[in-house]
Amino acid sequence: MSWLKAVKQNHDQHNDYVIITVVETKGSTPCNNGDKLIYSGDDKFYGSIGGGNFEFKALQYAQKLLTQEHNEIKVVRYPLGASLGQCCGGYVKVMFESYLDISSEVGEQSWFKSSLHFNENKSDYIVATVISNGTGGDLGGYKFVYSQDQTSDTDIDNLNDNKLKEVVNKYFQTYMFYDSIGSTILSDEGDICYERFTYSELQPVAVFGAGHISKALMPILSKLPIKIYWVDDRVSQFDQYSGDTSEINIICDEPSSVVLDLPKNIYCIVITYSHQLDFDICEQVLARDSYCYLGVIGSTIKGNKFRKRLLNKGFSEQTVGKLSCPIGVKHKLLKSPIAIAVSIASEMINFLESKSQTEPACSTN
Repeated sequence: MSWLKAVKQNHDQHNDYVIITVVETKGSTPCNNGDKLIYSGDDKFYGSIGGGNFEFKALQYAQKLLTQEHNEIKVVRYPLGASLGQCCGGYVKVMFESYLDISSEVGEQSWFKSSLHFNENKSDYIVATVISNGTGGDLGGYKFVYSQDQTSDTDIDNLNDNKLKEVVNKYFQTYMFYDSIGSTILSDEGDICYERFTYSELQPVAVFGAGHISKALMPILSKLPIKIYWVDDRVSQFDQYSGDTSEINIICDEPSSVVLDLPKNIYCIVITYSHQLDFDICEQVLARDSYCYLGVIGSTIKGNKFRKRLLNKGFSEQTVGKLSCPIGVKHKLLKSPIAIAVSIASEMINFLESKSQTEPACSTN
């Protein structure tokens, strides 16, 4: 999760900063639960919670927190109407966590170390933030981290606050099974925020080829809630890429031989340097029959030739009909790598949006 990197960077640079998190939305809003913004003053921030006057007001409040003498945690409700100069009609609740005193050593706190650990190991985990335990205790702002097989920091069972212990355990035991990605909820009591970070449920995406279009595509895809596998047999192509690859699984091998080792239900984008290699990959993907999308860059003529060759190899018309070629939106004038990359990414975003609307919101099984 890139927001953790932004927090670590601020800590390492001894900056005061505020973690801004959308914790509840209702109605028409420009953001989703779990959206984050890391703010360290002036125009120094990472991320977004929707932009516009709403975000501007949130940044103003964060700036105010940076002038205080102590760390604070607050939840502020923003109605998105005339008062904010917006016409969305819903409301957003935002949690603000300020980290002002370097002596607090957020980098040494167990919740942060645990989150980094789970992030680096691509494990699913939950962060629970105590906003107010309602008993006059001093756990406000305290964070617990939980994975499905362990509680990674404070032993909850040893808490003296029985009410807090009961609430934390209740949501830990049920919230781990929610299916929504990167979701955030407030407890029924409204005094604890739970954030769920998942890797196991991310849509796997394979991009075959590391040429100009793929290099233009990666900065876009790496910002989406997907798990990327970037495949090419030319190590020099990866060496030439200057972008962040920390969230990308790079596989330098013969592309068509990699197909069987990829996750199930893979979304496949084929953009290699060779028409024959493109075809070989498509043949392997279709034969494996464990994919949700297969698209090849090219023209209508190329697509028709591929389909004819696949039919001649014995694939059924129904199977061959699943091959998309050309991919993206065709343009007569805009044919640069970035234009094609945006077109391909837009098609994927539509797929992810459709998938999120057809799958169940949560499950407790």
